[in-house]
Parts: sequence; structure tokens; C-alpha cells
Amino acid sequence: MITKLKKRLFYIASILLLTTSIAVGQEAWFTFKADAILSFEVEVPSEMGVKTKDITTDLGVMTTTTYAHEGGEGDMNFLYVVNVVEYPSGTFPLDSLDLTTEFLEQSIESMAEGIDGELVYKSELSEEGNGIGILFRLKYNEGYGVIKGKVFVKDDVFITLQVYTTKEKSLNDEMDMFLNSFRAKF
Repeated sequence: MITKLKKRLFYIASILLLTTSIAVGQEAWFTFKADAILSFEVEVPSEMGVKTKDITTDLGVMTTTTYAHEGGEGDMNFLYVVNVVEYPSGTFPLDSLDLTTEFLEQSIESMAEGIDGELVYKSELSEEGNGIGILFRLKYNEGYGVIKGKVFVKDDVFITLQVYTTKEKSLNDEMDMFLNSFRAKF
């Protein structure tokens, strides 16, 4: 009886020690709140840097703002990115879902071409408050690199979310935690 009790206590203590070690090894994520006119919230493992750039297009000069966090050594993902571009009013008419979907699909194709990659899958999605979107996965670097992301159009604003990782780590929960936590606040 005492031997069984000792085994159970040892087993329980081992589980507690293991779960405590795992919890201590993980970084505490927090809600990053973009302090901008086109604000949003997203869960990230650490602060995001911000860069703004004006780009000249056929539609005129537009500002693109990129928020990024680079993972450290041992992190599951090495880059988290949110990119926000405000297009001129009326670029994406509310009654033209086909135009918006085609724009999103072409954007994903351009991303794949830009990294000499390949689209693995895509699926349409609609998230409350985020607009019309597509979830996608790309592979590049002969299949060793993986990008999982989402693209949205909301109120003439184009939003991309991307998480970069390696093939071996491409099914980690942190990717989905980042992508699923995004909430547009404009």
C-alpha cells in the first residue's frame, strides 16, 4: 500500500515538475495594440517593430505600414508580420465580392512568386470585424520554408498577416494563435 502511494506521489510530482518546466520555458504572449488610425490588436510573443513606407501606384501614392516581430533562437517561428495598406475610397465596392476575392487571390499569387514559392492551400474566410479574407499556406526554399497567413480587405484597407517558419515546425500552435487573434479596430 505504501509503495503504491509512493509511486503515485512520484508520478504526480513528476507531472507537476514537467508542466512547470514547460510553462517556464514558454514566453508569455501579450496583446499588441497598434496605435494608428488603422488600428488593430493581435497576440504576439514580444513587441512588434513598425515601419511605414509610401509607395507610388497607378492609384496614386499609398502608405503601407508593416508591423513585425522576429523570433529568437529556439522560437517555433522566426517572423510574425502584419501589413496594412489603405487604398483610395471606393477601390473595393461593397457589392463586388468577386473583385475583392480576385484581388486577394492575386495578392497571394504575387507573394508566392516574390519568394519563388508555391501555394499549398487556400480557403475563403469571413471573420467578424476583419472583412473578407483568405487563409493560405505557401512553401518556399525547396519546401523547407513555410509561410502561413491571412489576407483581408475591410473598408478599402488591405491587411496581410504572415508567420514564417520551417517545414519541421510548421504545425505549431503559435502560428494559429497569432493569425486567429487578429482584430481590426477601424
